Amino acid sequence: MKQWYFLDDEDSAGAVNMAVDEYLLDHYDDRGDSPVLRLYSFDPPAISVGFHQVPGEVLDLEAVKSAGLDLVRRITGGRALLHDGELTYSVTAPLDSVFFPSGLQETFISISNAIVDALKILGIDAMISGGKAFKGGKDTVSPCLVSTSRHEITAGGRKIVGSAQRRRSGSFLQHGSILLRPGSERIVDYLRGDFPPLSGLVTNIEAETGMHLTRDDLAGAMVSAFQQNFDMLVEPLIFSSEDLQTISGMTEKKVLESLALTGKGVEKG
Repeated sequence: MKQWYFLDDEDSAGAVNMAVDEYLLDHYDDRGDSPVLRLYSFDPPAISVGFHQVPGEVLDLEAVKSAGLDLVRRITGGRALLHDGELTYSVTAPLDSVFFPSGLQETFISISNAIVDALKILGIDAMISGGKAFKGGKDTVSPCLVSTSRHEITAGGRKIVGSAQRRRSGSFLQHGSILLRPGSERIVDYLRGDFPPLSGLVTNIEAETGMHLTRDDLAGAMVSAFQQNFDMLVEPLIFSSEDLQTISGMTEKKVLESLALTGKGVEKG
C-alpha cells in the first residue's frame, strides 16, 4: 500500500475553496508522490464559472447578486455550475504518480470508477457514461449539468456527478460536484437565455435512494471506495502555518477577482 493524504475540509466560501484546490495543484511536490483527496462544500452557495467563460455573457449578474450567491472562477474549464446541495471532491497528484501512470482520459476514468463505487456503497446504481451531445444552446453559455460528457457519472441515465480536470507541468487537479440533494439544478435561474428545467437531465443521491443521507455518509463512502480502488493508506493532511498564510494570500486575490466578476469592483478610500 502507498500513502494518500485526505482532507475532509470545512464548508467555505467559493474563493477559499478554489484557493485551496489551486494551492494543492501548485505545491504537489511538497508531498512527494502522495496524491490528495479533498472533500468540501460551499457556504454560502456559489456559482463557479469555467476558466475561459466571461461571466457577464453567461450569467444574469443582477440575479446572482440578489440571491446572495458567491461567484468564483475555477482553474478548470467547463461551464457554469451552482454549488448547492452537493459535496465537492478534488484529487491532486503528480503527473508521474504510481496511481495515475497514464494520460488525462485514463486518469479521469480511474477517479470516476472510485466515485461510482462510492455511490454503489450508498445503494445507487451508478455508471460511467459513454457520453452524449447536448443539442441546443452555445457550449459556453449552457449550464454544466445540461449534458453528460464522455466518462462522466450517471444514475438512471441522468447526471449525478460533474467533473473537470486541469493539468500543469508536473501535476494535475481533478475536481467535481457530487449531487447530494436538490439545489444545483437551479443554475438555470441565473443564466442568460432560456433553458428548460434540468430535472429530467440530472438526479441526486436523495432522489436515487429516497433517504436523507448526509455529507458525512457520502464522505465515508468516498474514502472506503478510494481505499478499495487504489489500495491506499490514508494520512490526514494538515496544513502548516506557512501553507495557511499562502492560501490566505491566494484567497484574497480570488476575492478581488470575484468582486470584479460580479461588477462590484473595489471601493477606493
